Amino acid sequence: PPFTLRMAMATKYDDTLAAMCQQHGTEMEFLNTIFGFLQRRTQFFNGPKAEANFTTLINTLEFQQKEFRKAAYKKQQGIDDDDEEVDRKKKEAEKAAEAERVKAAKLAEQRKKEQAEREAARKAKEEAAKANGEEPKPVVEEKKDDDDDDDEDGDSKGAKPIGNGGITDKYTWTQTLQEVQVVITAEQLGLAGVSLKGKMLDIDIKKKALKIAVKGKEAFIDGELHQQVKLENSIWTIEDSSRVVLTLEKVNGMEWWKCVVAGDPEINTRKVEPENSSLSDLDGDTRQTVEKMMYDQRQKAMGLPTSEEQKKQDMLQKFMTQHPEMDFSKCKFN
Repeated sequence: PPFTLRMAMATKYDDTLAAMCQQHGTEMEFLNTIFGFLQRRTQFFNGPKAEANFTTLINTLEFQQKEFRKAAYKKQQGIDDDDEEVDRKKKEAEKAAEAERVKAAKLAEQRKKEQAEREAARKAKEEAAKANGEEPKPVVEEKKDDDDDDDEDGDSKGAKPIGNGGITDKYTWTQTLQEVQVVITAEQLGLAGVSLKGKMLDIDIKKKALKIAVKGKEAFIDGELHQQVKLENSIWTIEDSSRVVLTLEKVNGMEWWKCVVAGDPEINTRKVEPENSSLSDLDGDTRQTVEKMMYDQRQKAMGLPTSEEQKKQDMLQKFMTQHPEMDFSKCKFN
C-alpha cells in the first residue's frame, strides 16, 4: 500500500538509524527525536500538506498494528511460515477443495438419480410383461469400459472415480488435469476430537514421494506418488482445525492419475469427467488436446471410431473415390 512509505527502499539507512537509536534510552525517545526534527526543520507537521501527512502516519501505524496482530495469531496457531504466498495458496487450496467436494456430491446425487430411473424402468418392463401374460426376463447389466481393452495399459480398470478421484481408508482425493488434492480428517489420523495444528504433524512432500505422520507416531502415509509433482507449487494446510488438505501440482498437466500413492486403490481414468469450466482455464493448445481426448473417450464408449480412426477412414474413402477403376470389394481393412 502507498502508506507503507516505501519501506523496502528505506533499508539503505538502517545502519545510520540503528546508530541513532542506540543513543536513546527507548524506541519512543528515538521517535520523539525524529518527530521533533520534522517539526523544527521541515513543514511536515505545520506546512500545507500537514493534514495529509497526519493521515499517512495514522495509516502507517494501523498497518503496522495489523501486521503485528497477524504475526501474533500465526504464532499462537503454531504456523511457522510467515510467507504471504503460503497464506494465499492456502486460501486457494481451501476454495478449490470445497469446489471439488461440491462437484463430487453433485456427481454422486446424479448417479443415484440415474440408478433410480433404471430401477423404475426395470419395474415398468416387468409390470408390462405380466400384463401381457409374459414371463419377465431377468435384466442383465451391460458391462462397460471396465472389461474393455484388457490388453492396453490398464487405464480401463479400477473403481469409478468420484470427483475424478476416490476414497480410501486413509484419505479422500480429487483431481483436475493440473493438480491433485488430498483431504485427511483428524479421525483418519487417529486424532478424533483434537483441534489440529501444523506443529502436530510431520509432512514431507518430495518430487515423487509423500510421507505423512503424526509426530511421535509411525508414518500414516509413506510411499511413492503415482507421478511426479512440482515441489514449488505443492503445499499442505490445516482446514477448520479438523482436516489436512494437500495440493499437489502435477509435472505432467496432461495426465489423469489412477491413484495418489502407489499401491493404493486405483480408479478407472477412462471414466473421468472433466468439467467444461475447467477447460476454459487452459491455453489454446492444451484445451484442444484435452477436448480431443474427451471426444475419443466418448466415441470409444459408443463403439464409434476415434478422431484418428475417422481421419484414416476419410482418407481411404477419398482414395477409393479418386480411383473408381480399382476393385476394393475383396479388400479387408483394419
